[in-house]
Amino acid sequence: MVGKESQQVQKINAKLAGGFKLAIVPIDQLEFLEKNARFMRNEMFQNLVNNIKRDGGLSQLPFCWLTPEGKYRILSGNHRCKAAIEAGLTEVPVIYTDRDLTKDEQIAIQLSHNSITGEDDPVILQELYAEIEDLDMKYYSGLDDKVLGQLEKVQIDGITEAHLDYLTVSFLFLPEEREELFNAFEKAKDEINSETVLARLADFDRLLEAQKKVKQSYNIFNGATSLMIILDIFERHLEDLKEGYLDENGEPEHKNRVPISTVFGSDEIPTEAAATLNKAIEKALSSGEIDKKEKWKFIENLAMKYLSGE
Repeated sequence: MVGKESQQVQKINAKLAGGFKLAIVPIDQLEFLEKNARFMRNEMFQNLVNNIKRDGGLSQLPFCWLTPEGKYRILSGNHRCKAAIEAGLTEVPVIYTDRDLTKDEQIAIQLSHNSITGEDDPVILQELYAEIEDLDMKYYSGLDDKVLGQLEKVQIDGITEAHLDYLTVSFLFLPEEREELFNAFEKAKDEINSETVLARLADFDRLLEAQKKVKQSYNIFNGATSLMIILDIFERHLEDLKEGYLDENGEPEHKNRVPISTVFGSDEIPTEAAATLNKAIEKALSSGEIDKKEKWKFIENLAMKYLSGE
């Protein structure tokens, strides 16, 4: 049976192009990378283990390099092989190459496989990329200095996310801060009615740059705090949102509803003023001057009378 399987593999290998071959490799012949930019959350890793147990094998083949020592060094698929071992497999199918590969070529292949999808540890990713000396191999990896330059340098004290059971989040807010954040975004979203503004808000780099300036100005390091300061500044300039619905002559550019805070600069008014407005609005409702669903017309009517000089 083993001989028959070996013959079948040899037939397949004879038809494979690019110097690639298939092999069924005992796990003790696998060689794992010492430095791997790809990390996998513990929950995802356990799901992978369970899937392999359920399927009885790997549904995606790792890619290896057959070293001169006869080991299959895993250039892509480290987590799949580790999960296979944990699932109880004693051997795994791999696709491999036995041609001579320089260290640069090995790293470039690793990065080219891992940079397409998934999550990468930015620190290790930069370290691996820096180890490649051959410019052609740097290009082959699919990364470049510009892409890596966008990765924020971080300090990691001894651990990575690899197999720890926790969630990675971008910002952490207290309940009241979260509510304030959502409300501020909703106000801004209500004002957007032009593709130009949408394009600006979609430019995530501008947000990062704004946060950087806030952190420098306030001497803070917490991303959530810097975002809250940006929102505070936004709240103080609500009236500037009028540019989203008024043209240069002060005439409306669309017929959507807008927050009244863009008119008064605030969502709040003194209690005494609110009481006076309520009484006046109730009187206007009773006289039929305005409809219950359009109480705002009371203020509009007053404004129109004021502008007409009545």
